Amino acid sequence: MIAAAPGVVAGPDLRVRLADLYADYENTLNEGALERWPELFSTDCVYKVLPKENQDAGFPVAVMYCESRDMLADRVVALRQTALYAPRIMRLLTSGICLRHIADDGLYLTASFAMFQTMQDQPSEVFLCGAYQDRVIDEAGTLVFAERLCIYDSTIVPLSLVYPI
Repeated sequence: MIAAAPGVVAGPDLRVRLADLYADYENTLNEGALERWPELFSTDCVYKVLPKENQDAGFPVAVMYCESRDMLADRVVALRQTALYAPRIMRLLTSGICLRHIADDGLYLTASFAMFQTMQDQPSEVFLCGAYQDRVIDEAGTLVFAERLCIYDSTIVPLSLVYPI
């Protein structure tokens, strides 16, 4: 279930819809169904992957930046058709999802994430971990991410960061 910050009132129906969105996101990536990934975002979304150090300092520099669903779809095409990288299994775990604020422009949530990778003939290892800062909106009756900041804890990004977080 989705937690709510003190003072934030959210009924069970909204919490279940949010839980479904987060589970769908996680399952989409874990199943490798990357072509579905952009569908979880609004048409004019913002998606960034950036280090915590930059976020804390107010620097907008991101190692991955997309500002529309079309850009996310292009990222998937590039990943599938042009990028060369060693085969691996990626596994995303999300926890501590919390509805922080309800505003006219959307629902503001935070969550923690850990992504693991397993290379052929190697043990699984932590690939990246950090926190999400999300803004979720209702688009034609469906909850989608309007903004997703993937803020990773390390100051060093893995060289193989090609996969959505």
